[in-house]
Amino acid sequence: MFTPEPSLTWLHTTRDQVVAIVESINQPQVSIPGKPAQAVSGHLCGLRNPNGSFSIYAVLHLPRSGENVIYLPDRRQLTTVDEYRAVEVEGLQFLESMGFMLDNLNFRNLAPEAQEQVLRRVPLFSPPRASGAAPAPAAGAPGAAAAPDAARLARLLASF
Repeated sequence: MFTPEPSLTWLHTTRDQVVAIVESINQPQVSIPGKPAQAVSGHLCGLRNPNGSFSIYAVLHLPRSGENVIYLPDRRQLTTVDEYRAVEVEGLQFLESMGFMLDNLNFRNLAPEAQEQVLRRVPLFSPPRASGAAPAPAAGAPGAAAAPDAARLARLLASF
């Protein structure tokens, strides 16, 4: 079972520690206790810890406030591949139960530059920022179509 961990707001990590990143390709309306209901994005992230164990994080990003809500499984330090896989499946089911459609980014198979881009793009790996801290370009302006949205759309269409 995954439960929220209020003391965590983001993860400071290196690309070498990342085992897997699974990303939502939609933004369902989710109601999180103590926060207004809103469309959120979801991620599941597996990391290798310095001691050789693994950890899995399920994360909801709230774009209105710019904050992350990080959920941790009951088993926080996973020492075997079987434990990791079981908790990863549990995390996927947790996110899917909220209405997320998920896509595995196959992070380990990406080129190092692409891995760095993913770490910069995914909100889980950056300190929370206030909404409006980075204004979006005006509609019709060059660059107005966000690359992550285009990539999500492409992955969604490719799944059919």
